[in-house]
Amino acid sequence: MFKQLTAAAAVVCLLLAAFSAPAGAAMMTETFALSGTGSFMDSPPFFSGTIVSGTLAPGTFWFRIDDTGWPTDDPMTPENERWDFIFAAYFQYDPTPGAEGWDGRFPSTTLGELAPEWRFDAGSGDICGGLTTSFTITIPDINANGILEDNEYINKVFSIGLYCYINFGTGEFQSFCGQGNCSGTLDLVDEQTGLEEFNVPSSASPSGRLYLRDTNCHTGNEESSWGEIKRIHIR
Repeated sequence: MFKQLTAAAAVVCLLLAAFSAPAGAAMMTETFALSGTGSFMDSPPFFSGTIVSGTLAPGTFWFRIDDTGWPTDDPMTPENERWDFIFAAYFQYDPTPGAEGWDGRFPSTTLGELAPEWRFDAGSGDICGGLTTSFTITIPDINANGILEDNEYINKVFSIGLYCYINFGTGEFQSFCGQGNCSGTLDLVDEQTGLEEFNVPSSASPSGRLYLRDTNCHTGNEESSWGEIKRIHIR
């Protein structure tokens, strides 16, 4: 079931192997583990919480997914129109024996959406952020029957590729850009609200990584400041 994450990690390794800076350029490696919550039922879907370990800790983080055109759920009907749309539009079934499951990729390659945004606030005004290069959620088909069941949706895994843009950085990161990745678990904790726990595991060596440089940097588009998003969403 983790073959998709393994493949994604291989791609990231290839990217990072090619990620180099000219002689004399400044480079830094940042690590992180995350613990937070969020919901696809929110508009926009927003996952936020605490940077619990690594070089960026203590701090806060958020990921935001573009939901332009997504329906809201009608509480007067038995079905969940919003989740039904998400599952149909973003998830595809993988029938590989022993690794059956559904892979959801954000943004969709066919809907022309913006990539999910992210920000890490390491405290004291040191902020880095940008867009994801990939955001994949995998739901295991435990009994391999091709039917999504409640006990399968509860426990999911994700893999995220990150690109850090120079114009999102402040403090220590104000002149840096780069790439990174992380993976973890997404577990449903409240069926009524769709609230989920979002975790990148913490250990002696956190799995989240950012590889940053201060040369050949590009800018991205920004609509909302960290302060505005934090005020609205982090609770």
